[in-house]
Amino acid sequence: MRFGACIPSAFAPRAALVGWEFVELDAAELHPAREAEVYKGAAQAIQEAGIPALVIQNVLDRTEPVAGPAADLGRSRAVLEVTAERAAAVGAKVLTLGSGPSRRLPDDFPRDEAAGQYRELARVAGEIAAAHGLAVALEPMNRTEADVLHTLAEAVEWVTAIDHPAVGVSADSYHLHMESEPFRDLLLARGRLLHVQVADYGRTFPGAHGMDLWAFFTYLNHLGYDGSVSAECTWESFTHQGVWALDLMRNLSATRGEVEAAI
Repeated sequence: MRFGACIPSAFAPRAALVGWEFVELDAAELHPAREAEVYKGAAQAIQEAGIPALVIQNVLDRTEPVAGPAADLGRSRAVLEVTAERAAAVGAKVLTLGSGPSRRLPDDFPRDEAAGQYRELARVAGEIAAAHGLAVALEPMNRTEADVLHTLAEAVEWVTAIDHPAVGVSADSYHLHMESEPFRDLLLARGRLLHVQVADYGRTFPGAHGMDLWAFFTYLNHLGYDGSVSAECTWESFTHQGVWALDLMRNLSATRGEVEAAI
């Protein structure tokens, strides 16, 4: 496994110094609507750090609806074209379709229709990503943050239906917990899992409050997962807590044991 942190590009040199292997960067720093200097500054910081921005999260801006009456696939496509190109330039391999606010819906909008819009967006994103040597991961988000796509099990069903080689799923210990989805559902993502995020209760740093991340990593190891793992959490002090979290994550990655089969 490779271990990274979800942090702004300005923190990348500090992350590299303490041993993080990559940065998971918010796509806001690459968005075509931002000043060109923002992207250039991010790219320079990543280059100086000597570690890649291996994963780009929230690949569409939080203000750009991806489902519902205001969704605009043409607009999303235009943003994705630029973002994917810039992502590849900073060393990315995976783009995640997160952005909870962009997945909010009016109460009267049909959920089935919204799901169809989101799946079509994912297919288009996969085509664009593949053209730049990237992949796209659907990110399940708990229902307090999004109105579409809440569980890993559902995400795997969607990816199977989309059936595009550049489209997979990501898994997040925090969202699994918030949805009361058992960690054993990680087994459903075999062959589809492109990225993993970890946090403790309340989106605190790994190890802060005792979430059973040992079980989480046991399932990852049972899958033979050897990809990117990010700490996506709030940091009171990245310099200090980041060192502790990285050490814990490395230890967690060595866990082995029996697992309960997915239903």
